[in-house]
Amino acid sequence: MKFREALGGDQTGFTLIEVLMAIAIMAIIFALVGPIAFNFYLTYQFDSEYKLLSSLLRYARNLSMVNHNEADHGLFVGVSDFVIFQGSNYATRDVSQDKPFPRSSSIAVAGPTELLFSALSGRAASTTYTVSFSGKSWDVYVNLEGLVYE
Repeated sequence: MKFREALGGDQTGFTLIEVLMAIAIMAIIFALVGPIAFNFYLTYQFDSEYKLLSSLLRYARNLSMVNHNEADHGLFVGVSDFVIFQGSNYATRDVSQDKPFPRSSSIAVAGPTELLFSALSGRAASTTYTVSFSGKSWDVYVNLEGLVYE
């Protein structure tokens, strides 16, 4: 009597060796693709932070230039968020007008903690923000007219 017949007929399915081989092949594929995907995610996160900073600087300038609430507007760079504020500085701002935007605390943003744009003119102090992470860095420039350059 054959072994298969002793078990009750013709058995179908995967052997343990076939299952282990499939798992090994999948592990090799994940080991090769995983770091590439993670690096892509980190690059995406870095690019997003850089573009968010540029956009918020432009937004704060636009609020000032259109004389929104007849006040100066600025951007505060915190550890965990960016805040568009209204007032002559962040400490004496109108808190009810704050517009917070969360940011990644693992990406460094070097530059002044706050930048103020003058009402109607949009003028600001000339400055540079440097966004850096893992050996990469990009600069965002703001000139005396308040124009933002990447």
